[in-house]
Amino acid sequence: MENKGLSAEQLNMIPHDVMVQMYLQQTEAYKTLLAQNNQLLAQNEELIRKVGSLEEKLAVMNQRMFGRKTERINTMSDQLRLSDIDPALVLNEAEVLTEDGMPEEPDEEMITYKRKKRKGKRDEDLQYVDEVREVMHEIDEDKLKELFPHGYDRLPDEVYSDLEHVPERYVRCEHHIAVYAGKRGEGVIKADRPNRLFTRSLLTPSLAAAVFNGKYVNAIPLNRISEDMLRHDVRISRQVLAGWMIRLTDRYLEPVYRCMKHKMMDSRLIHCDESPFIVVERKKDEGLKNYMWVYHTHQKYGSPPIFIYDHHKGRDSSIPREFLKDFKGILVTDGYQVYHEIATERPDELIVAGCWEHAKRKFAELVKSLSGKSLSGSISGEAVKRITAIYHVENMCKDSPEEERLKHRQDSVKPLVDAYFEWLGSIDTSTLDKSGNLYKAINYSLNQEQYLRAFLNDPIIPMTNNDAERSIRKFCIGRNSWHVISTKDGARSSAILYSLAETARANGLKPYYYFKYLLEQLMEHFGEPFEDYLEDLMPWSDKLPEECRKKNF
Repeated sequence: MENKGLSAEQLNMIPHDVMVQMYLQQTEAYKTLLAQNNQLLAQNEELIRKVGSLEEKLAVMNQRMFGRKTERINTMSDQLRLSDIDPALVLNEAEVLTEDGMPEEPDEEMITYKRKKRKGKRDEDLQYVDEVREVMHEIDEDKLKELFPHGYDRLPDEVYSDLEHVPERYVRCEHHIAVYAGKRGEGVIKADRPNRLFTRSLLTPSLAAAVFNGKYVNAIPLNRISEDMLRHDVRISRQVLAGWMIRLTDRYLEPVYRCMKHKMMDSRLIHCDESPFIVVERKKDEGLKNYMWVYHTHQKYGSPPIFIYDHHKGRDSSIPREFLKDFKGILVTDGYQVYHEIATERPDELIVAGCWEHAKRKFAELVKSLSGKSLSGSISGEAVKRITAIYHVENMCKDSPEEERLKHRQDSVKPLVDAYFEWLGSIDTSTLDKSGNLYKAINYSLNQEQYLRAFLNDPIIPMTNNDAERSIRKFCIGRNSWHVISTKDGARSSAILYSLAETARANGLKPYYYFKYLLEQLMEHFGEPFEDYLEDLMPWSDKLPEECRKKNF
């Protein structure tokens, strides 16, 4: 039945008190509906933000899983360039660099062409190969007489090179210890035995160096090394190989590791980073998350190139606090809070510098995940452009003396950094999902501002912590091959062996030959005071034999 409502005449017939009651009820119902509507609108806006955040996270995850693993700006959509930035906003202080004028750079264009390899390239590539075998290819004398009945002159040979590979091989050495007995009861005498790494063990310095080079330099799991040995008719299980590595660190390598750590404390600056991995104590256990910490310094900071890997079960501040208790200087780190806590405790001794690459990466992931969408007006695209501008101007003076580099940073880089943080602070983040990647990227930079600015006040501080990240990446590559470490002792020995491997490479050594020589000398001097000989065996020592050194370093 159709409801036509009340007419004006009918409404006039309604008593006044009833009319008032009806009005109040309608007003209350309207307020209720209005509140419900506002609630639904707010929920709708929140859902829209969450959907946008989920789409953003999904795009970032797809980029991480399936996208290009590069942070180079020119690979991103819309090709972000320094020239896209408004000079009035960002580069308005860089004119000091071009007071005397500078030539205009030509527009970029892609040219495809073929060219011959430069002469001498092959000889240059092979110049450090020690063994050269001459193979003569000649024509038989009788054939020559037939071809040249009136005689011939031999001209200079036509010479070219190729490269052969000689597979490694294993040699079983039988040691015959001569035994002598006197004919008239003088007793029995044996010839001296050579020193051995372990009593009644097959292990020799050369074999230990091969296992060390395979796992800790080339990231080959021990089970694959064991399988490769079996293909060469040598049966040694991965458990035995692992036991050898642990026993070597316990018996010989701990003092070397401590000496490396002690030397690192002389540096003015240390890079720090950490990475998780799984330790499984028993086969039935699911495994516990442990952490490998890495500390790295460079010769330009006052010490030789040294890498120290340090295994711990946790990630709390007590770990770097203990490791760095004797260090006074600069720590270059990511945004992990424990380093800031330590610096707060020792404000006169430690300075923490942040990593601009971390700040840029959070925005760069969002830019790459846009998948062809326009970057104009996007916060992430603008952030990447501004950070790229800072890198660009900073790199103009990267090889200059320290005093000149500091002046350049104050005059030309600081205004760009100021503009970046002023722009970030002006962004209204109230409309962003607080769990979204963009909100986290903005907050990361703002929260780390004090540490990201540190490089402006000291010329030796780099803008990034890439050195430590590259160091921990070597461990991560190995971790991806073997996934877990089986015991705490295995994790500790791995830390020491990775430290030796990376420090040897950083000092221009051949890890195999250095490790072999190191074990030979440690075995020879076993039991003697370390201070008498250890310094001459360190990776930076100028007393190491030439066979340990790379010729092209």
